[in-house]
Amino acid sequence: MSACRPTPVLLATALLLLAARPSIAADDHPELRGPYFGQSPPGNVAEVFAPETISITGRYEFALSFAPAGDRLLFTVQVPDQVVQVLHSRLYDGLWSRPEPVNLAHGACKDEMEAFFAPDGRHVYFAPYDEGMDVRIWQVETDGDHWRDPVQLTGPIAEEPAFFPTCAASGAIYYTNIAKRAPYRAWKTDDGEWECQPLGVEFGGHVFVAPDESFVLLDARAGDSLGKGDIYVAFATASGDWTTPANLGAGVNSAHSESCPSLSADGKYLFFSRYDEPDEVAQLYWVDARVIDDARAK
Repeated sequence: MSACRPTPVLLATALLLLAARPSIAADDHPELRGPYFGQSPPGNVAEVFAPETISITGRYEFALSFAPAGDRLLFTVQVPDQVVQVLHSRLYDGLWSRPEPVNLAHGACKDEMEAFFAPDGRHVYFAPYDEGMDVRIWQVETDGDHWRDPVQLTGPIAEEPAFFPTCAASGAIYYTNIAKRAPYRAWKTDDGEWECQPLGVEFGGHVFVAPDESFVLLDARAGDSLGKGDIYVAFATASGDWTTPANLGAGVNSAHSESCPSLSADGKYLFFSRYDEPDEVAQLYWVDARVIDDARAK
């Protein structure tokens, strides 16, 4: 991967642009009020999230993350054959702003994706890159409007390509090691360095960790998958292992591919992408997170 380093000009330009309050409404962005863009909460059957506002026909959307207070949203988009971008929207005076690119790496890389708020709300982990899948995990700090001090994580976590970084309350990062095609867990040692190891689940790709690390959500194509790839859950055991990932069932999964699971900060809703548009373009879905409790009961 080519060096991704913000120049002073790029940094100054980014801060100037980000200091401006984003637009609230426009002809193609309706006034949306309340939690979750004013959408009616789903039940135990997944529904498209905010159609034609967040989930726009013909555009890939994936890797959604709400800030702990529920007042900020990050998600990744790509129009086919164009750059991959992280978009940000924030609640101002009860209204959601139009989602706009944030340039978390301050222009140091061409593409960036899969940005997730840490439980403290002050840090965001994301994956910028220039070519192919030679990706590494970065961290950036935020006060809500500004995005400061982007830096690539170092140590063993940076030795192989990696993406989809999600963070537990302990500070541990769960991510996908692209080279190994497996979920990994990374943590900081007493001297502040990152260490990592395979998560040890039986199978799974993109991995999202619950804040208390009691379970992980994964996508995979396994023997009981309903389509090309499904969303699964694995629960932590008393011995420190993980249960065999359990398929979340027909309320979540379909004959299409489902991928990139995440939870709302309040734990009430499960978000994921479903590749169900023409040419297998993905849009965002959400479903009541009680489907996880149902899987635990089974």
